[in-house]
Amino acid sequence: MLNEALRLVRVYHDLTQADVAERVGLSKSYVSEIESGEKKVSLAVLEKYSAAFDIPMSSLMLFAERVDEAGKADAIRVYVADKTLKMLDWAATISEFRGASR
Repeated sequence: MLNEALRLVRVYHDLTQADVAERVGLSKSYVSEIESGEKKVSLAVLEKYSAAFDIPMSSLMLFAERVDEAGKADAIRVYVADKTLKMLDWAATISEFRGASR
């Protein structure tokens, strides 16, 4: 996810969206739309970020892949945790039912 990678680059440098907009020559609203995923990141925009932060485009793209992989891992953890909680709730319900029927 290039949008998330670019947001994290901004946060790492402790900059506001307005600061980044000025550095890369875009409007603040456009930077906001990129970071939120409303706008796709074009190669031209990626080149601007690359130049402004002195980060090779290939590194930005690799970073985006890593961010995407981390997001998938988080989604899996949330899914497993949700299923585990439902299973524990079901076990508690069965236990209560067995206790009430004795």
